[in-house]
Amino acid sequence: MSLLLSLAIAAAAQTGVWTPAEERAMSPQFDRCMKEPDAANGVHHAMMRCGDDEMARQDARLNQAYRMTMQRLPRARQAKLRSVQRAWIKQRDRTCAPYAGPDTGQAGELNHSGCLLRETIARRLWLERYR
Repeated sequence: MSLLLSLAIAAAAQTGVWTPAEERAMSPQFDRCMKEPDAANGVHHAMMRCGDDEMARQDARLNQAYRMTMQRLPRARQAKLRSVQRAWIKQRDRTCAPYAGPDTGQAGELNHSGCLLRETIARRLWLERYR
């Protein structure tokens, strides 16, 4: 398990616990990045770069899952899902906001990144099962 994921899991009291499915959803690129010397030794900017790159990958996967789900729904259900998805974005931001406060420091940045990542992965998995 990577250090960023470990930090995110440690912060899970408010954001929920990472499920095995969410952990498996992390890309191999993230794991490789976190094993690079700087990230593996806890260098903040290296760890953030790994997390930011993973967030971009997971956000793309979320958007793809959303588009695929929308395509298979009738119009009325598309409108409902669009509304639900917009509400989720606001909820995700509220859930993760406490980690981004001015007094949270570098650990807060990592926890905020981990929170956003976990929420995004969880949502993608939810969308993939949405019927």
